[in-house]
Amino acid sequence: MGGNIYVIPDIHGCLHALHEAEGRIAADRDDAQDTAIIVYLGDYVDRGPDSAGVIEHLIEGSIAKAHRIMLCGNHDQIFHAVLCAQADPRGWLSLGGRETLRSYGMYDADIHRLSASPRKLAEAVRSHVPDSHKLFLKLLPVAARIGPRHIFVHAGLYPGRPLDRQTDEHMMWIREPFLTDGPQMPMVVVHGHTIVREPEFREDRIGLDTGAFRSGRLTVLRIAKGVASLI
Repeated sequence: MGGNIYVIPDIHGCLHALHEAEGRIAADRDDAQDTAIIVYLGDYVDRGPDSAGVIEHLIEGSIAKAHRIMLCGNHDQIFHAVLCAQADPRGWLSLGGRETLRSYGMYDADIHRLSASPRKLAEAVRSHVPDSHKLFLKLLPVAARIGPRHIFVHAGLYPGRPLDRQTDEHMMWIREPFLTDGPQMPMVVVHGHTIVREPEFREDRIGLDTGAFRSGRLTVLRIAKGVASLI
């Protein structure tokens, strides 16, 4: 695959914005004959209006002459933990889980009533989420390295640690000291997770999360022949 790399950061249930972002990619490619790579940086769920629709689109959709790589974000990790009974669903509600449950057909009154019992709430969550969505969340990788210079993760890397010493928690959750110090490795980290007013282009990292769920702006990055730009 020698085509361009496109990157879409934190979607957070904004299905309309995702369709628009993928439309920009299609328009940018025009009649390209080579296969592109599209990297999604995670956080498909919570906060926005249609988390269920986003996951369904990512499962069922396809883009001609494009290989799609979908990474795991911290919100996806939490949702999966709730579905596996490894996290209290009540804490997740305050992080945007309530909006996710609405997208799966649960009503606020039922969520409030079930919140009195973590067990019953967890059972209701599991019963509303299709098995295909559970499997999607289970199989998400946390990082993708493409070529000699670029690595793609949701949040960042711990500065100065080799890749084999990075943990999933670092790659899905880290802010500092990564945001200030960068990866301190000879590579460019492309990430989301931390909301910025405008995409940040630094020598060793590119931050793309412009807060689509509240700004309406879903950034799309293009890397063509090693050069990164927005489309």
